[in-house]
Amino acid sequence: MKRALYVILLSVVILFTGFKNPECGENDTKAEKISSTFVIQSFKISKDGMISWTAVNEHGSLPYIVEQYIFDKWVKVGEVGGIGSPAPNSYSVPVILSSGENKFRVRQKGYDKISRFSDAVTYYSKKEPVTYSITEHNQRVTFSADTYFIIYNPYGAIAKQGYGSYADISNYAKGYYCLIYDNKLGGFEKKKVLFKESFCPIVIDPPSWLQKRR
Repeated sequence: MKRALYVILLSVVILFTGFKNPECGENDTKAEKISSTFVIQSFKISKDGMISWTAVNEHGSLPYIVEQYIFDKWVKVGEVGGIGSPAPNSYSVPVILSSGENKFRVRQKGYDKISRFSDAVTYYSKKEPVTYSITEHNQRVTFSADTYFIIYNPYGAIAKQGYGSYADISNYAKGYYCLIYDNKLGGFEKKKVLFKESFCPIVIDPPSWLQKRR
């Protein structure tokens, strides 16, 4: 009798509280997956380095990643959260322009891990080309202006990358280092400068591992 009463009371509790046995998995609900569906209406690049675009057909808030084509690959240079509504949405992100040709695009990656890209847009900057020299008693690479740079060690691995007006090389071992900066290719040898300026790719052959990446 007591057991029957317990079963009846439990049934009433379940009915009014919506209780479900967690072992049954009936209460497991998955949020709807958001895919990237944006369509670019306009895409502009200003001379002072402001990327602006308007997008429609967004169906969920996903971050926009701004990418710049630097030497031989697309590099993330900015990010802004997407609004997520189908109506026209406008965005802007500041970037550092290289001298000469600049190429940018935006992308979104949905929760399905599929990325959607805008068309690449090219902008030609008239800013002065960046130069570099080895300073501070061979302890620093100093650029004439802020620039994105990548330093490859003698084995072809990235030793350092980032934005700025200089790169600290005080702890680098002796050897030849390749330098990508201002969308150009240069290099230096620790303790001895090979070239201070490079307005276009260096005339001597770079290492074979770097040639293969181009």
